[in-house]
Amino acid sequence: MKNLLILIMCFSMPLVGFTQVLSNIDEVIQINEDLIAIRNGNQWGFINEEGLLVIDYRDDFVLNNDETKSYPFFKDGRCLIRKLVGIEYLYGFIDTAGNEIIEPQYLNASNFYNGYTIISKLLKEKIGFNEVLKKDIISSKVEEFIIDIHGEVVLYLENPINYIPPTVVSKIPPKLHSKFIAPHLVAVMKKDEKWDIYEF
Repeated sequence: MKNLLILIMCFSMPLVGFTQVLSNIDEVIQINEDLIAIRNGNQWGFINEEGLLVIDYRDDFVLNNDETKSYPFFKDGRCLIRKLVGIEYLYGFIDTAGNEIIEPQYLNASNFYNGYTIISKLLKEKIGFNEVLKKDIISSKVEEFIIDIHGEVVLYLENPINYIPPTVVSKIPPKLHSKFIAPHLVAVMKKDEKWDIYEF
């Protein structure tokens, strides 16, 4: 009887020790900020360290590229998303619970770096009126700002660039002309392609 009990325990131990959490996943990325990005088809989601799906599959993540693959990730508790509005994609951020923290409203945005991100925003100004067409004449410019993890503007980067809105949908956002170079330093490329450095 004792030998039978030991034999039953030996065969049942592997079954007790392992449980399958998820299956049929197309891609799995290494853990980052306590979350693991997983892909199913063209949608991504995030699981926690216990294998629980904490952010459901969705197709609005902005994919970041490394040497071999593209995937979404969190930086400073924020992940880039984008939303098609009319014929333009607008960028914003979600938090680690999947809540939209910064509404998609920017033409482009960088990943967060030490609690800050660089965003580009479209600013329109009426500069006249066309009597023949009976339409306002609008000047469109893209301006860049630094914002914090709550979406509050920290610094205006003083580099307005003329912008011609697209006539068809494009997945490529206007290029950012600023970059972080240290935790509280940002370099801004001016129209003459020279750099100014700002502390914030």
